[in-house]
Amino acid sequence: MTTDPVLASTPARDHRTHAGRLPTWLALALVVAIGVNIRAVFGVTPPLVPVISEDLSLSATAASLLTSVPILAMALCAPLGHSLTTRLGADRAMIALLAVLGLAELSRLLIGTAVPLVLSAGLIGGALGVISTLVPAFIAHYLPRLRGLATGVYSTSMALGVGLAAGTAQPITEHLGGWRVALGLWGVAALALVAALVAVRAAGAGRPRETGPAERVSLPLREKRAWFVTAVYCVPMFLGFGVIAWLPSLFIEHGIAPGTAALHLVLFQGVQLLSILTLTPLTDRVPGRRGVFTTVMVTSTVGLLLLCLEPRDLAIPGLLLAGFGIGGASSLALVKVQDEATSPQDATRLSSMSMLFSFTAGAAGPFLMGALADATDSLVPGFWLCFAISVASMLLLIGMHPAARDRDDEGAKATHHEFPTG
Repeated sequence: MTTDPVLASTPARDHRTHAGRLPTWLALALVVAIGVNIRAVFGVTPPLVPVISEDLSLSATAASLLTSVPILAMALCAPLGHSLTTRLGADRAMIALLAVLGLAELSRLLIGTAVPLVLSAGLIGGALGVISTLVPAFIAHYLPRLRGLATGVYSTSMALGVGLAAGTAQPITEHLGGWRVALGLWGVAALALVAALVAVRAAGAGRPRETGPAERVSLPLREKRAWFVTAVYCVPMFLGFGVIAWLPSLFIEHGIAPGTAALHLVLFQGVQLLSILTLTPLTDRVPGRRGVFTTVMVTSTVGLLLLCLEPRDLAIPGLLLAGFGIGGASSLALVKVQDEATSPQDATRLSSMSMLFSFTAGAAGPFLMGALADATDSLVPGFWLCFAISVASMLLLIGMHPAARDRDDEGAKATHHEFPTG
């Protein structure tokens, strides 16, 4: 999955005039590096689940924790972002968290049993959850005139991170020393990013420390629209993380070679990127939401059905349709958060609630699919569960309506002409 609800709002006080500026290309390169690093763990782990499970004697349920635990930790730790920024300063918080990420990933080189591996997954996920809340302010400071472009680059780089990690996991395992090396090498990438950010700060281009009390964000738990938006976001998170976690294993279970299965995961992630880049811009031109959401929901449902019926013979059309639908739904869900928000503060409240529950749903997906695999001795029932949830999600189309700004514009137009325009 490539999109995150924005949790931390941009600091109100603007210090850009007191800090050095980075060249645009360098700032964008840092954004790309951050995006790649905070999604790589979700690409590198799934192709290696069969070999890790064999080496450490893991059941499917236990193996699912390698994906579920970091996602759950992301949900639980994300609200710490603003507090850490206040205590340490924005740059120091980012650097410290990336250092934790890198060391946790490097520790996997020395892990020989299941429990430390799962604990390292939780530490990685906690760091990722907080880092994701710091990125909007990072973009706002270093790329103030290119926020839209930089946000798109960031979303794209997260998808690339999953694909790059998935595509290199098997070759590294086979040729450079095993699965521990494949997992641990991403720690080197994170620490290299730490060194780059330290150099930026040393050059005088860092952000000054914000002062003042940490801003409390109250969740809109009693608001119907907030639960609707959360449901819209939970579905693609459950499906996306569940499918990413078990797709290579499903293919391997049905006779596809591990290397080919890993490449199939890269393709699944690549088509998500295509849907993000093509469908999301349509929302700026098309006021309605039901049409684009219907497209992605139907596409993902049909793709999942093909994967359930013929995981081997229909692998390519199944993963392409499922990937396009799930990727598009995740990015459109973020648009829906923005549709419902009445102010920047309200957007923070809505996205906070969406992040908490959607990442929890994302953690539940791999775990439930793994438990079903243990109970039935096959991964196919887990994909039938995803199919059922995708079908049920179409009920959300009943409550889907145009963006608030478009409804307001239509209302103003009707008032001006003194009759409905139809």
